[in-house]
Amino acid sequence: MTLRTRLTVAKPAGRAGRLVALADLPFTFERTLMPRATSDQAIITGLAFSLNTAVAELVQETAQMVAWVVAGRDDQSKWNRATLGVDAAAMAAGLAVQALLAPSPREPLPRAGVRTAGHWVAQSGAAGALSVGLSELVRGRRSKWFPAAVTAAGAAVMGVEVARRLRGQGGAAVVAGATDAVEVANATVPTPGPEDNRVKALGLGLGTAAVLTGIGILEHRVADAVGAAVARALPGNEALWRPVGHIATLAALGFGAKQMVERTLGKIEHGETAFEAAFDIPPPNPLLSGSHESLVDFTTLSRQGRRFVWTVTTTEQIEAVLGEPARAAPIRAYVGLESDPDDDARVKLLIDELDRTAAFDREWLLIMCPTGTGYLNYAASGAFEVLARGDCATCSIQYSARPSVLSLDRVRHGRRVYRAFFAALAERLDRIPAGARPKVVLFGESLGSWASQDAFKERGTQGLVDTGIDHAIWIGTPYFSKWKERILNDDRADVDRSLVAVVSGITEWDALSPEARERTRYVMVTHHNDGVALFGPPLAIQEPTWLADRDERATEVPPGMTWMPTTTFLQVLVDMKNSTNVTAGTFDDNGHDYRGSLVPMFRAVLDMPATEDQLAALERFLEERELIRTQWIEGHGSLGSSLAARVVAELYREARERGEDPDAHLIEVVQRIAAQDLAAAGGAASGGAQD
Repeated sequence: MTLRTRLTVAKPAGRAGRLVALADLPFTFERTLMPRATSDQAIITGLAFSLNTAVAELVQETAQMVAWVVAGRDDQSKWNRATLGVDAAAMAAGLAVQALLAPSPREPLPRAGVRTAGHWVAQSGAAGALSVGLSELVRGRRSKWFPAAVTAAGAAVMGVEVARRLRGQGGAAVVAGATDAVEVANATVPTPGPEDNRVKALGLGLGTAAVLTGIGILEHRVADAVGAAVARALPGNEALWRPVGHIATLAALGFGAKQMVERTLGKIEHGETAFEAAFDIPPPNPLLSGSHESLVDFTTLSRQGRRFVWTVTTTEQIEAVLGEPARAAPIRAYVGLESDPDDDARVKLLIDELDRTAAFDREWLLIMCPTGTGYLNYAASGAFEVLARGDCATCSIQYSARPSVLSLDRVRHGRRVYRAFFAALAERLDRIPAGARPKVVLFGESLGSWASQDAFKERGTQGLVDTGIDHAIWIGTPYFSKWKERILNDDRADVDRSLVAVVSGITEWDALSPEARERTRYVMVTHHNDGVALFGPPLAIQEPTWLADRDERATEVPPGMTWMPTTTFLQVLVDMKNSTNVTAGTFDDNGHDYRGSLVPMFRAVLDMPATEDQLAALERFLEERELIRTQWIEGHGSLGSSLAARVVAELYREARERGEDPDAHLIEVVQRIAAQDLAAAGGAASGGAQD
């Protein structure tokens, strides 16, 4: 195919692609699960415009190439009419596929994919018919009835599609819906006004689309050049070798992206294992991992592990919140990624650490599966320790050192680690008489829910029962959990569905019958607008159940939200990001923030005694402590303000108050350390006479 022929093909195909993208453009502004900023809106609009254009162009180019093979390219009018025929056939076929493969409950993804392909074929065929048909009508050659008929059909199909989406929005006007969405998106961002926001988002979105289009044009030109170079060296023409150019270009881009990602992840992992000045000395509490009595070296705990052990709830805090005596001081055991290179050895280390602290003698044992960085929810562990009156142990083992969004490939590792830990735990519990065992609770948040659930994915609910897990509370379980899908949807011999409840919070829990609450042991708390729980690849080709039934959808899901291939996928992807936005010290119960659910859910599911006044005091305590901890970390990250520096300063002050010379012993110790470890002790010299 010559360059002129390719340009001839690209021109009407490009018009068709832009027509489809423009028809979808207003719907990119519709309200979705979470408010979004102008920059987020620009990304959605730009990417949706580019992707919709590219898909429609591909379909129309294919139609034109089929017409070229059938009619040839010598007569432009003949080629156009053949293209119109192919477009008409595409519209009919696409509509027929959508009608024959209507959505059904729990349908296979391939069926949904074929139906969505039918949508793209019909819509792209309609846009192509409009583009080519109008061109042929303007040319005015021969009879116009066929171009006019096909053009009218294309316009009708495009109109029906737009009308369908408007009906999905409850009849709201497109522009009004767009204005409303941008107003909501920018509610927390100081901006000149809704109109300016809409114009700015649209401008930024189209700018993003232009940049992506430019990258695509550059990629096409590089592919052309590579194809031409190969054609000069090997048999065949440029068109034959052009795909090789695409493959080479994409491979180079992929290699570059891979190198950049690996370097970035390496820096992130190093940062998560590096020392943090706010917690740079081992805790002096022997009930904590990392202490001098611990089997786990403090330096191997990771940033999140060191924060976790240092922020254990004290007996004084428990008594101040509840107004009654604490039963014991809480235990916290944590094993980091660097605590041992072997996973089985790390599992054994955690079991040994639990034995060292006599954790199995406590009334409660909480297993917390961390998120990607190794983070454990402080509000959850704090609420549990207070409600247990301190008679508890909390344990965890790290499986990743990256943020959750970059740790999706680490979930398999986490699943293996926790499967091994659960097996070791079951064996250890079997050695304890039934009446003397602690009540075991499993807790997971986000990626931690996914990893801990999938450790039982082949064992159903029976796996948790056999392991000795009395209760489980999971918050924000991601869409990808295989255990969750099998438990909720499959008929399995190892699944007792009555043991599991899925609720959005305490209100839905209280709405269950007393019998159901009494029977339930394992609870998934999932908000109806949590993008982390709702986002998944099928959104690109299949309408989700939480959007399909407009009469029964949750109140947190906007009534005008309509599923569209590509666009909804991008919108919920951004919702997933925005649902994780939280404010330190202000607990919410919305999106992916479950801190507001923790106290009431722990109390209700675990049947832990507490009055309403005690619960209110506990919530205030957790919010205040989170804010104080955040301020401490921010304020003690520099030289001279670290935890170690503060400890030394306080020891100096107390020694002087006792009338002692604090420098004498310090000089002796520092000189010894400097001589041994630095081979130089000048910095610790006592000094001589001054001239």
